[in-house]
Amino acid sequence: MFDVSFQEVLVILLIALLVVGPARLPKLARTIGLWVGRGRAMFNTMRSEVERELQLEELRSTRESLKRELDLKREIGGLEKDMTGLGDDVRNIEKDLNQNADSAANRDTERAAPSAPTATSAQGAGERRESTASSDPDRPA
Repeated sequence: MFDVSFQEVLVILLIALLVVGPARLPKLARTIGLWVGRGRAMFNTMRSEVERELQLEELRSTRESLKRELDLKREIGGLEKDMTGLGDDVRNIEKDLNQNADSAANRDTERAAPSAPTATSAQGAGERRESTASSDPDRPA
């Protein structure tokens, strides 16, 4: 922290010895040691609090990112369920359309089959003409 050499410390101690005197120097050294210790303890406490706050902030940001990720996963799961439901709906609609198309084709073939003239239906039509002609006396034959 401080770049103080051994020689500089000796000079400071000699000046303190001359200013304070030899009787009060041990008490002064003890008091300075206590203040330095308190300063270090206060510095270490502040540093640990700052580190703790930084870790707490990092944990909060991690929690928020995990929460967003979890929400996205839930949304994706819901979308997958919706897509599965839509797929089932599409299959059901396709099945209904195929059934409707088949039934319409069957009706068309049934309608087309009786409309073709057959020998018995042509004879029946001729008989109907004769019967209507003979029943109306005013109509010439």
